[in-house]
Amino acid sequence: TTLDMGASITMAKGAADAGLHPSVAIIGDSTFTHSGMPGLLDAVNDKSKMVVIISDNSTTAMTGGQDSAGTSRLHLICEGLGVEKEHIRVMVPLKANLEKNMQILKEEIEYDGVSVILAQRECVQTAIRNKKKQQKA
Repeated sequence: TTLDMGASITMAKGAADAGLHPSVAIIGDSTFTHSGMPGLLDAVNDKSKMVVIISDNSTTAMTGGQDSAGTSRLHLICEGLGVEKEHIRVMVPLKANLEKNMQILKEEIEYDGVSVILAQRECVQTAIRNKKKQQKA
């Protein structure tokens, strides 16, 4: 389902608690820090069976490219909210990593609890901007 910015975790939690499997939430890194953390904490407290994928592009792209509140700290934030270390996984969403990424998804979907996958890749717009700055220098 698509609802509104920041509701994916709480929607997935409700679906998981109602018995939907797999229940997967996708949220951006910046949105996670301003509205996703309470839902993840609730999911951990209730031991909901779900996967949260945080699209971590290390920037707040929609508002100009500044760091998000979770830049370089998402792993620690998720651990602090109670997600078990071994179920905070990192993937790099590139074609070359497809098989490895699919394996991570399969493993975490089958896990009987809350897991977080940090899909880490630099924002395309930020990468272009940084490349242009480097060429001028």
